Amino acid sequence: MASQLIYVAGPLFNTHERWYLERIAAALEQAGYRTFLPHRDAGLLGEITLELRIKLFYDDLAALESADMCVALLTGPDQDSGTSAELGYCYAKGKPVYGITDDFRFLNNFIWGLCADGRNIFKSIEELLGNLNSGLMGTSHSQRQ
Repeated sequence: MASQLIYVAGPLFNTHERWYLERIAAALEQAGYRTFLPHRDAGLLGEITLELRIKLFYDDLAALESADMCVALLTGPDQDSGTSAELGYCYAKGKPVYGITDDFRFLNNFIWGLCADGRNIFKSIEELLGNLNSGLMGTSHSQRQ
């Protein structure tokens, strides 16, 4: 199922965050997955105009609808609100969600639950890929019901 579309979510506030998200997308693409990376594929909120906000929102929403799953960068003292919304949206649609973080600070418990009760949270891109490729990922909530 390597042709699946993966929505790559995460904070976009600085060069480092965008760089790491690009590394995640590149690794997934090298493994044969298709990815949607919001800042690469829809754009960034630079000069905020109503038209740009509307375009970015609906481009991201369409990608979330099309995606088979979501992989999110979950670093920081609290998870990014936009990333959290994207994870919640996919979870509500019955799509599996995965996280990458090696941050030793407390992970939001709700985010932990969305990621298959923590089974879909990995410390590195390599660990995520190893689990994706071996089929050892935790189930989505719709598969548990």
